[in-house]
Amino acid sequence: MGYLEFLSQFEMAGIILQLVVLPLLVMKLRLFWWAKQSMQWPKVNGKVMKGIIFRMPRSLDFLFTYEINGTTYQGYKPFFYNSYKTLNVKKVSNLMDTYPEGKQVVVYYNPSNHKIATLEPGRMDGVLGALALLFLLFALGFISFYNPYLLVKLIDHVSKL
Repeated sequence: MGYLEFLSQFEMAGIILQLVVLPLLVMKLRLFWWAKQSMQWPKVNGKVMKGIIFRMPRSLDFLFTYEINGTTYQGYKPFFYNSYKTLNVKKVSNLMDTYPEGKQVVVYYNPSNHKIATLEPGRMDGVLGALALLFLLFALGFISFYNPYLLVKLIDHVSKL
């Protein structure tokens, strides 16, 4: 406990910010990696079991199935995305038209983990924006912890403008 007593408020805030942002950053980097890699993944035929239903609290209900080596898998997302909130009404309408219930689709699946699959390889709506914001917040936490006086000087400079 003695070490924490010597930390300034900026240093403590920097530690907390980094601890909060790091898991989110890892999750978004994983989505980005999967979206990039999905363009080289093997493909198999699948079927939309439940067409896209857009619910009011901005959530999508969707289900497709595919079979690999006799095992049936299910997917719940047509592509990799940050949040359903990045989808506007026009995009959702296009998705509803593109993936109606019963439609035969091509599914691109991760060869090392067959449970990870996508219908639109390479598509990553909102992931790059989320990554940029998380990198910025992580850098801010890093600066707050390792050089809090730089942050104080920056705040003083901005406040004088």
